[in-house]
Amino acid sequence: MEEDTTIEILKIQGQDKILYQLVAPLIMNPDVLRYNNGYPFKTSENFQWYIAVSKSQNVLGFIPLEMRNKKKCIINNYFATDDCHDNILSLLLHEIICDFQHARNSSILLTAIVQTQHQALFKTLGFKVIQHWKLYQKMQKEV
Repeated sequence: MEEDTTIEILKIQGQDKILYQLVAPLIMNPDVLRYNNGYPFKTSENFQWYIAVSKSQNVLGFIPLEMRNKKKCIINNYFATDDCHDNILSLLLHEIICDFQHARNSSILLTAIVQTQHQALFKTLGFKVIQHWKLYQKMQKEV
């Protein structure tokens, strides 16, 4: 990815038609499914997707956020391209955290099921490990 590439974060509801146009080529790609350890990506009306796109509208990464209730949200799948991978995930996570810090009068519990290799990145953003598994860590942050 070129250094002067501008990244925009789109926020799209879980069943908006544009969502499918943006992410379908990725979430049906065998390499992206391998990145997600073979688990399919899901969405519903309870999801809001944060999608990083380049100036040319190429999808660079995404985080689907499931709103379980007014006090709890879950990140259970995510993806970022190889180029500037950690930067893209960091930008997406910052946007999610910022949205909750500015939009709520009370705190919300943000839970993330994080691939083990991304644990350090989530820790730098204030997430704490609450459960360990072989391939994943369950992490939480109060926002």
